[in-house]
Amino acid sequence: MDKNEREARRRQEDRALNRALIWVGVAIILEFLLVLVNRYYINYTTATESINRVLAIQAALSGLRWVSLAALVVCVVWMLVRLSRNGKAALPGVLCLAAGILLLCSHIILNFRDTGLRMLFWLVPAWAALALVYYLYQREFFFSALISGLGLLGLWFVRHAGTASLYTILVVVIVVLLAVGLFLLKKKDGVLSLGKGRAHLLPQEASYSLPFVSCGVSLVVIALAAFVGGSLAYYLLYAMVAWLFALLVYYTVKMI
Repeated sequence: MDKNEREARRRQEDRALNRALIWVGVAIILEFLLVLVNRYYINYTTATESINRVLAIQAALSGLRWVSLAALVVCVVWMLVRLSRNGKAALPGVLCLAAGILLLCSHIILNFRDTGLRMLFWLVPAWAALALVYYLYQREFFFSALISGLGLLGLWFVRHAGTASLYTILVVVIVVLLAVGLFLLKKKDGVLSLGKGRAHLLPQEASYSLPFVSCGVSLVVIALAAFVGGSLAYYLLYAMVAWLFALLVYYTVKMI
């Protein structure tokens, strides 16, 4: 590797680090906002001022839910148009992700209140960790961790929203779509093609075994929890955490 190649690689690594740090900063801000919501919306008092504040926050969250939903639809359309014209859709893609996060947070808080807020306190740092993995670690681990995290989320919905809830079904659909997407990526050597856009999501020599296994594990544990009941979902949550830890150990050893 000559001097120019080392310099280009260093710049690429710096850009990846800066992007990861931006997502970490966003997660810190979002976590702080969740703390405020917990303080003034969940743990309120019976004083008139406190009740009025709760109603104002509830109205703001409801408005945020609809605004973020509209923004998500607009950004998805914008992204598809950009991909079909010039293949460059980084900005609308990031905005899609941001709108989706705001939509998910506001919806979970409004529908699950303190239980949902406690889950978001864990979910937001998990998003930041996934961003670090995506930009700085192995992409194979990113997809395995993302799919396993969806399995955890599906178990949480089984436990708190019911075995046949729309939330659980939506998580299952997303996992299946990711499995299909991984299959298509494998056929195209890790390259995603949409219109004129081409993105190398996985290296050509990537192994797809554990991402596919993670899809199977997530679907199986959600199905078991749905058929047996929410009580089993509690124990399967710990099993999925152990699976995530095993993936982390495996990919870390693989790098050595």
